[in-house]
Amino acid sequence: MDRLIEKLKELMNRILEWWNRFTAKQKTLIVSGVAVLVLAIVAIVSRLTQPQYVLLKECENTKEAAEVRDLLEEEELDYTISDDGLTIQVLRDQISDANLLLGANNIVSAEYGIDNVVDGSFSTTESDKQKKYVVYLEDSLERDIAKFDAVKNANVRLDIPEDDGTLIADEQESSAWVLLELKDEFSTDSAAYLARSVATAIGNETTNNIVIMDTEGNMLFTGDDNLTMSGAASSQLSVKAEAEKQMIREVRRVLLGTKEFDNVEVATNLVLDFSSSETTTHSYTPADGQTQGVLAHEDVYNSENESGVGGVPGTDSNDDDTEYVLEDNGNSTSTVSEESRDYLPNEEITTTTTPAGLIDYGQSSLTAALIKYNIVREEDVRTQGLLDGVTWEEYKLNNNERTRLDVDEEFYTAVANATGISADSISLVAYSENIFFDEEGSGITATDILQIVLIIVILALLAFVVLKSMRGEKHEEEEEELTVESLLQSMPDTQVEQISLENESDERKMINKFVEENPEAAANLLRNWLNEEWG
Repeated sequence: MDRLIEKLKELMNRILEWWNRFTAKQKTLIVSGVAVLVLAIVAIVSRLTQPQYVLLKECENTKEAAEVRDLLEEEELDYTISDDGLTIQVLRDQISDANLLLGANNIVSAEYGIDNVVDGSFSTTESDKQKKYVVYLEDSLERDIAKFDAVKNANVRLDIPEDDGTLIADEQESSAWVLLELKDEFSTDSAAYLARSVATAIGNETTNNIVIMDTEGNMLFTGDDNLTMSGAASSQLSVKAEAEKQMIREVRRVLLGTKEFDNVEVATNLVLDFSSSETTTHSYTPADGQTQGVLAHEDVYNSENESGVGGVPGTDSNDDDTEYVLEDNGNSTSTVSEESRDYLPNEEITTTTTPAGLIDYGQSSLTAALIKYNIVREEDVRTQGLLDGVTWEEYKLNNNERTRLDVDEEFYTAVANATGISADSISLVAYSENIFFDEEGSGITATDILQIVLIIVILALLAFVVLKSMRGEKHEEEEEELTVESLLQSMPDTQVEQISLENESDERKMINKFVEENPEAAANLLRNWLNEEWG
């Protein structure tokens, strides 16, 4: 223990000896540098570790604020309340949980509204306001789309051209990318209606720049694809265009559904018959169980006549004086029969009307280009040893050619069944194409780099001050060894005489006084004595 204490004392003495070597100015510089370094480190650590709070709810009254506070405390969420007790903030990492918590309790959380767009300080530019408006529009569309029964959540990204006053910017349409998290079936017709709504909301006249996908990677709407045939066509060309778009959509959905290809481009040449015709067919059949039809009309006439000799019935005979001589021909018979019948057979009348605009599948044709993307990452290529002797740029240049692929007959059959066009009129070409991804960096942000540079600069300044102070201006000339004689000679004559005349106790006092007034000289003297003793 005593030895440890001695070692500590020795260490402290060395530190003090090293510290005493600096001048007062150098000591001030060192202390200032260390203080600046400590303050910088404290500021950086405080900045990095300081919790960041975001707005959760601006309550209308303290009663509502108390309800929100109780809910947050029950879920053990970290929050802060403003001095007026109406504004509540939570940690940025917990904002999603807090929003869900308020929603489950029928409390609406804070939303990014139009007030956030127009409010601003003097430093807020029109460009900043336009960017805020894009954020506001994205949030508004996300909330509206999420109201669909089949949509669980929606994510919207808009690219609205900046209004710089030029004609090009005024005519350029905005772009929209919509990602849907579905909880039920979402038809392609619904996706088309949604695309039309989004285009209207962002001020587009067409849906050419609208893309809608779901979280499973299915493409629901792709730009210029109009997925429905609804609406009256103004001309035969528009009818043909609508029919081709419908067929292209079906073909793309079938081919992309095989998961064999990543991109499909389809072109069709549909032949439509715009002539209309009407055909009427009459069919006559006998009634069930009969050989003829139903009797509708019947005329039957039958006459019989028979004569013989005899008196006039009901009268007396003629007088004897009047006589006629007639030839006696005997008895006569006459029979007459006449029939007329009309039958009605079963009759079926069929009228067929052929509308204009039917597709002539026998004369139509279809062509599709199929592309399969191969993902090539720089780190994977380097791991496989393919970059030995070549650079990554050279490797990409040597391998960016497309490769022709063979298309199986089953793809022709699938397209033919989906469109009704004969497989002989379908042409499919497939290619394999490499997509290169450069190796990602470390992910260090500009703020991190600035903080690191600041620390390095401070350390460099501190090291410069310490090294400069240790070097000194120049090496001082070595002090001459002091002897007792030289020490006594350096003292005034009066002091020497006083030492010789006074007793021993006075000499000791004089030596002690000398040591106190000249500690460095006394140390050198003692060092010389020790060297002479052990030398």
